[in-house]
Amino acid sequence: MDTKERGLLMRVETIGGATLYHADVWDVIGELSDIACIVTSPPYNQLEGLKGKPSGLWADKQGGAGFVEAWQESGYADDIPESEYQEMQRDLFSRLAAACRRDASLFYNHQVRWRDGVILHPVSWFTPHQWSLRSEIIWDRGGGMMFNARMFCRFDERVLWFVRGREWKWNQDQVGLGTVWRIPKAQNKEHPVAYPIELPTRCIASTTDPGDTVLDPYSGSASTGVAALKMGRRFIGIEREERFFDLACRRIEAVTGKNPGPLFGEAA
Repeated sequence: MDTKERGLLMRVETIGGATLYHADVWDVIGELSDIACIVTSPPYNQLEGLKGKPSGLWADKQGGAGFVEAWQESGYADDIPESEYQEMQRDLFSRLAAACRRDASLFYNHQVRWRDGVILHPVSWFTPHQWSLRSEIIWDRGGGMMFNARMFCRFDERVLWFVRGREWKWNQDQVGLGTVWRIPKAQNKEHPVAYPIELPTRCIASTTDPGDTVLDPYSGSASTGVAALKMGRRFIGIEREERFFDLACRRIEAVTGKNPGPLFGEAA
């Protein structure tokens, strides 16, 4: 493992075919190039809607209250004004397009959310420049929770597939995956918003070749990186929270054999 310290906040680890940045993605954009695929799940800006006194299941430490506390303590207490959040997301991925190849893909995992009775569907607001929406994939997680919402419990999330140009990379043998992916959510106590390795595996297998570079600008504990390296791709991960960055390094070391150990299931 090759470690570099740059500036006050940035740390870079090179582990086999992976480069991991402990930094904010905005500080790394200028260093990125030749990206074949982005697979990511940003913070959902959820906690703004969870304020107030919980009741029912959400007052139970074993239920929603415990989940919210873990989320807040994780450093992902993302409760910025919704308009600022949406603008930031569009701007970030518009800028990342310049670091991507002309045949690149972007897979953006998000949720259908509600604010003051108004639906916020990512298809309607996530419209980054230089990307064209190719498909909306429904991720059926097989379970979920709702925040006293007086509505059917949401068991799904969305994966929006965008392409960079007119001739995007596509592996036709993956066509049978369809647009509803039934993949159980990851069970992992070390990261509060885990997604399973199978999800990025499908994205990467469909739109890249061995040796290509995959980017996750919100890499968490590097499930995207684990999937990429297992399929012979290179990986760039960016994570601002130190404990998740260290967790990602350990998982990548386990995959590459630099420090063999358990991958603790399939965490994000």
